[in-house]
Amino acid sequence: MENSYIWSINGCEFEVDMEDAETVDRYVSALKILENADNRQMSNISEKIRTYCKAFREFYDAFLSEGTSEKIFSGINDNSRKYDEVFESLLDFIDRQHIEVKNRKNRFAQRYTPKTR
Repeated sequence: MENSYIWSINGCEFEVDMEDAETVDRYVSALKILENADNRQMSNISEKIRTYCKAFREFYDAFLSEGTSEKIFSGINDNSRKYDEVFESLLDFIDRQHIEVKNRKNRFAQRYTPKTR
């Protein structure tokens, strides 16, 4: 059975519990790194790609812990598509958690809401 709090990517596993306030705080803070990277102006396309990928490495180190990006992107060159695929995997993982939370809360509501006649 899949652990809904363990995100597996590129042979690595990380605990990501989006019901934990500290985890959400780190996530929101780390997202600012990506937002700030979008505002940088560069003329060279390869420089844009490197800066884009660097922002994602900084994001994962801030969100999950220092050194995480080395583990996730080991053997992966600065390639915006590959970095996007990793981010999409994380977003899908977080989305599945949100769905599970919503379903669990709906089950609670159905179970414990008084029945009207």
